[in-house]
Amino acid sequence: MLSISRLLAGTATESDALRYGRQSGKLPSHLLHYSEDKKPVVVWTSTHRCNLHCAHCYSNSFDHAYDGELKTEEMLDIVDGLADFGCPVLLISGGEPMKREGVFDVAQRASDRGMRVVFSTNGTLITPELSERIAKIGASYVGISIDGRPATHNKFRGMQGAFESSLEALASCAAQGTKTGLRFTLTKANQQDLPWLFELMQERDIHRLCIYHLVPTGRGAKITGFAPTHEETRAAMDLIFQKTRELTGQGFEMEVLTADNHADSGYLYLDVLKNDPSRAEEVWNLLNWNGGNQSGIAIAAIDPKGNVHPDQFS
Repeated sequence: MLSISRLLAGTATESDALRYGRQSGKLPSHLLHYSEDKKPVVVWTSTHRCNLHCAHCYSNSFDHAYDGELKTEEMLDIVDGLADFGCPVLLISGGEPMKREGVFDVAQRASDRGMRVVFSTNGTLITPELSERIAKIGASYVGISIDGRPATHNKFRGMQGAFESSLEALASCAAQGTKTGLRFTLTKANQQDLPWLFELMQERDIHRLCIYHLVPTGRGAKITGFAPTHEETRAAMDLIFQKTRELTGQGFEMEVLTADNHADSGYLYLDVLKNDPSRAEEVWNLLNWNGGNQSGIAIAAIDPKGNVHPDQFS
């Protein structure tokens, strides 16, 4: 992940310490207490099962039972091993994690063992009761996928009313004191909604946005011409830079990240070199400290059957 807000505005969050300065002594002094020999964030694809049928699903999930998925007891043992190893974060994904039996038992064990617990969800199954349970576990963050304006989102998700359900879940988790944010996958079909997404953040008081470039796996690999062109991607990145500067300049505190396109780093550096050259050296150092693709180093993944991968897409 690339922290656009950190690099453009010079702001810093605890999560940036998991991306920058992983080697001892190479982080700016005001962040040294955050990052000292961090171990990888682990993404647990808890189940392939999902209640929706999203057009760009990287795991090609459906709403039926899958054979061979880990038993809850097996996952609890794995969590203990991750804790002993020093894993800082367990990101519970899917499929749809709310369809996974025992998911809260696993989350509670991870929290009790000192890991930050993060849920990545479509949000449509999160009731007020579940949002309260998520808060009681001590989950540090819930990321909810939004694919654009209501009509765009509902079409992507294959369900009328999905947009409203996802935003209700976002509000419900936030009301319980759980940090929340949006997850957005950039495609040809929703790139026009990107400016609106920043408006939604202000309107709904949402302070975190992670923008994923489309990874051609699962169903996302089967749609011809679904990924933006290089020119369209550059235009989207220009807009992301612009909106991040505008909103932070207005005093709206937010964290904006992009993921799954390593060219973003070089493109951002060129932008800073042109528009804010006084910060170019700092940005260059942070990008160098990050070291490029961190699959298997800063991130690792466990699939529903317990197999280990460098990241959730490989």
